[in-house]
Amino acid sequence: MLDVLVAVHLLAATVWVGGSTALIFVGVPAIRILEGEPRGRAMKELGLRWRPLGYGALGVAALTGIALASREWSSDTAFQIVFWTKVVLFVCLVAASYAHNFVLGPRLQGEIREGREPRTRPTLVVVGWISYSLTVALPILGVALDRIVN
Repeated sequence: MLDVLVAVHLLAATVWVGGSTALIFVGVPAIRILEGEPRGRAMKELGLRWRPLGYGALGVAALTGIALASREWSSDTAFQIVFWTKVVLFVCLVAASYAHNFVLGPRLQGEIREGREPRTRPTLVVVGWISYSLTVALPILGVALDRIVN
């Protein structure tokens, strides 16, 4: 059962990390060549198609991560530090991703649609890179936890 739990956790993390990487380095640059309304529509469509898959995978990774941590729980100080760091960074990832996708993205779309200066864009980009940095950090901490336990 433990092997299945680990496999599902790793597959879910792979979908989140791989999908985020593909969006950042393939999807968004391809859409940037568009202008005006087609660009806005394409970005919105990309986000809407990604959300169920990405957030579903993130949810599965969280649930399986909790199950794995409860099975491997250790009072070792190193385990506790890495585990709680991972939990805090996961919460930060969810908050940053939420802000990026449900607050800043729609705000920028509104600015563009109304012909206003896109003042939200720099903040959206920074929050996006923070989200991606957290996305990369979490599996690294997962490896550290595995090394501590095993």
